[in-house]
Amino acid sequence: MNHPSFSGFAPGTSPDPARMIPIIVGAGPRAEISDRPLAQAVLEAMCNDAAGLLQDAHLHPIILSDLWYLNDRDLLVQPSIVIGDPEQNAASAFHAPRLPTILLVEDHYRILMDQDGGIGHACMWGSGHDATVSAVSTFIDRFLGTFLSNAVLRTPVTGEQ
Repeated sequence: MNHPSFSGFAPGTSPDPARMIPIIVGAGPRAEISDRPLAQAVLEAMCNDAAGLLQDAHLHPIILSDLWYLNDRDLLVQPSIVIGDPEQNAASAFHAPRLPTILLVEDHYRILMDQDGGIGHACMWGSGHDATVSAVSTFIDRFLGTFLSNAVLRTPVTGEQ
């Protein structure tokens, strides 16, 4: 049985990194248990709310571990969403010093994103799991549309899919 995954990639394929929007979680057990379901919620929101926009741009969200992401130069230049604190997610530790904070709820959560320039990365985490859930929910509600519009604008148009 060979069917497309929710992200639009069929099992057994090796998708072009230029067609991916990575959603990155840490590789450890805590991140897998806590942050991967949040990444799935972001992926589903992207596919439900912006399916046409992403399809027209031939962009597909995909959930990846921080280790895979940070070791693939082609993925690093793609617009990406990083979920999890810098102690659990090496991609958060990598991006956090480079991104401006767009929303800070003191002692609760932080959302960082380069809205105006750069590649288009977003990064978020909370003081604990419930706070990270709040950060992701707020990102989906307030910033995901802008993130996706910018991702589409920054993605080169080619005949490849």
